[in-house]
Amino acid sequence: MTLTIYICTRFLRSLSWALLAILFLILLIDGSDQINFMANKNIAIGAGIKNTLLRTPSILIDAMPLVIMLAGLITFLNLARSSELVVIRAAGRSILRILFAPVVLTLLIGILCTTLGNPIVANSLKYSEEFLQNLGLKPRNFMSVTGNEIWLREATDNKQTVIKASQTNFQGRVLFDLTIFEFNGEDILTRRIHADTGRLRAEHWELKNAIVWTLQLDGPIEFDFKIDRKKSLRLKTTISETQILDSFSNPKAINFWKIPSFIEKLENSGFSATRHKIFFLGEISRPLFFLAMLLIGASFALRQARFGQTSILIMLSVGSGFILFSIKRIAESLGAAEEIPLLLATFGPSISGILLATGLLLHFEDG
Repeated sequence: MTLTIYICTRFLRSLSWALLAILFLILLIDGSDQINFMANKNIAIGAGIKNTLLRTPSILIDAMPLVIMLAGLITFLNLARSSELVVIRAAGRSILRILFAPVVLTLLIGILCTTLGNPIVANSLKYSEEFLQNLGLKPRNFMSVTGNEIWLREATDNKQTVIKASQTNFQGRVLFDLTIFEFNGEDILTRRIHADTGRLRAEHWELKNAIVWTLQLDGPIEFDFKIDRKKSLRLKTTISETQILDSFSNPKAINFWKIPSFIEKLENSGFSATRHKIFFLGEISRPLFFLAMLLIGASFALRQARFGQTSILIMLSVGSGFILFSIKRIAESLGAAEEIPLLLATFGPSISGILLATGLLLHFEDG
């Protein structure tokens, strides 16, 4: 038990130093970038600092796999340099037993990052987006999904258009059972259109079986609206298919605990929720990915204990970690394109990394 506590302490100390180093780099690099960006827009430096602080949790949680790998590497390199690792193994402890405490801590850190860290990141990203929108540096979202309804908003110089639909197709190009409200300015309704379907074409909506209510401002009260029925109607728009698909909330800006209900809303509305499913499963698999990175760092540190060449092995460890990270990103991209199953895309790289690193550890231990 004493040895386990000692190894945990050494690992947490290395984790703290690695975390502080990465945090310093994030604040330095992203902070200077945000300050320069705000300065080019003639905005006070304080705005850049504020947005940097809002963005930091998101960047830091993405960098946590690197932090875990560095912590494992530093811990076991220090144990090897002081010959403590040799003494521990001479006392009959296998490398897997030595790794038990760091493995448990790593899994706990991964679970905490997903269950507690993710909501913090989601809130900070929302505040960052709102902050940039208030500064006029980012357009406001023109689309939302509430319950079983889809809402779109389009604004021009002198007209506001609001579209409500009950469902859409997979690509977001066709809306079903839609109602369009046209406003002159902010609050004066000038026209209401109901159609069975609305297909998005180049710079216009193509409406089928449309009923048009047009407000007659100079008429008597009982005849305020003129009603027309049209089998086909074209309505100009600046909305594109790409804008519709990209307008959904960034998965990172959605609380982990609310993602399942958001996915259900998207699917009920007819949209593809693959991107959000990939993100959700990736959050669940985070502890396993952390574990894979820890084992990679530990395996190279164990090799150093036997063969030396510290600097080369550190570079190999970091390089291996980046290769695994890149493979994970590629797998998620293939999963998002539905080329491979989602579970394979999210859990496959982590499990493969764990198995390969464990095999490497056992190989080095057997000599």
